[in-house]
Amino acid sequence: MKTLKYITLAFAGLLMASCMGDSYADPQGETSPFGNQEITETNVITIAQLKEQFAKEISTDYRDGNSYRQVTDDIKIKGIITSSDEAGNIYNEIALQDETGAVIIAVAQGGIYGFLPVGTEVLVDLKDLYVGNYGLQAEIGVPTTNASGSTYVGRMSRVTWDKHYKILSTGNTVTPELFANGAQPTTWDLNKDGGKLGVLRNVTPLFWSRDSTYANANAGAGSKSWYFVEQGSNVMLYNSNFADFANAVLPNAKLNITGIIKRYNNTWEIIIRSLADVEVVTDPYANIDGTGLGTEESPYNVTRALSLVANGANDANKNIYISGIISRVTEVSTQYHNATYYISTDGTANNELQVFRGKYLDGADFTAADQIKAGQKVTLVGKLIDYNGTPEVGANNKITSLE
Repeated sequence: MKTLKYITLAFAGLLMASCMGDSYADPQGETSPFGNQEITETNVITIAQLKEQFAKEISTDYRDGNSYRQVTDDIKIKGIITSSDEAGNIYNEIALQDETGAVIIAVAQGGIYGFLPVGTEVLVDLKDLYVGNYGLQAEIGVPTTNASGSTYVGRMSRVTWDKHYKILSTGNTVTPELFANGAQPTTWDLNKDGGKLGVLRNVTPLFWSRDSTYANANAGAGSKSWYFVEQGSNVMLYNSNFADFANAVLPNAKLNITGIIKRYNNTWEIIIRSLADVEVVTDPYANIDGTGLGTEESPYNVTRALSLVANGANDANKNIYISGIISRVTEVSTQYHNATYYISTDGTANNELQVFRGKYLDGADFTAADQIKAGQKVTLVGKLIDYNGTPEVGANNKITSLE
């Protein structure tokens, strides 16, 4: 946690100096000029406990019943802010997260990032505020009535908000949690996890046009949503037409996307804070021949192992899995209980990879020369290295499968 230190704006300082004279002290110190410094860290509950107390209101659609309730007890929550409205994609709301979950706080104020940037820890006094939902996403605010006369929890005024929070520290880090990887279904719970900072990995935008933009800056109020090939209609990328990057082109590539992942009725929406939240996934095997990922489930074939060494793309400190056919056995040492042999993709002497002083199945000792022979299919795990210009699997590797 970083110690708070605030310096008032130069203009304000000059103005006050002109009124108060030279004796007016430089307003530096440990007290924040923002929020309510009278709030004490008592009766603090977790965000998960808050959701449990207001579970009925959070789970009720405003069209079907009362979707909010006033907090009448002296209770507080504290957490770290993960949202930012600096780029304009997040508007009039704050995402607050603790170790148990997250909640959205609705505030009718812009430029929140200026005094509550990402990483700020705040204490929130909930008494007299309201807890409910918007689109079944847990939200804190005040009753708001729309044009059709329906009432739900919505934005509190900046004056109200200023009375209900206290800054505790700044510069904290919240690591995004994995929401889903590719076509993998998410394990997040709609009731418990909505509003958290998450990352959606290895997804491809479902394009209607190769030159499509995140949103439409010329369309006025509104937004544009994108879906992903791998996730179907389960999750959408929400972008405001007022976002600074609205007219930027969404990459036509596989992406990792970090953002505030909110519940939207019975689906999910991810809201990025800036274009820095969108990462184009590079192919680690571009210009590398062969197949496999080097994992137990997807071992490299010998062609890929050789190509990695030839291109200097092997990690000599990492254990990886390789499959091939034994092309020749040069030594089985019953004294040192290891074997040196060669493998290739087709079992011939073409494009061989040396396996140096490896162990038998599951790391067992070699005890006889006939335990392995040419023509057998083998999968092994070890370190792929370049030994003085010779690609090999280094000593102390072990066979995991032998047929």
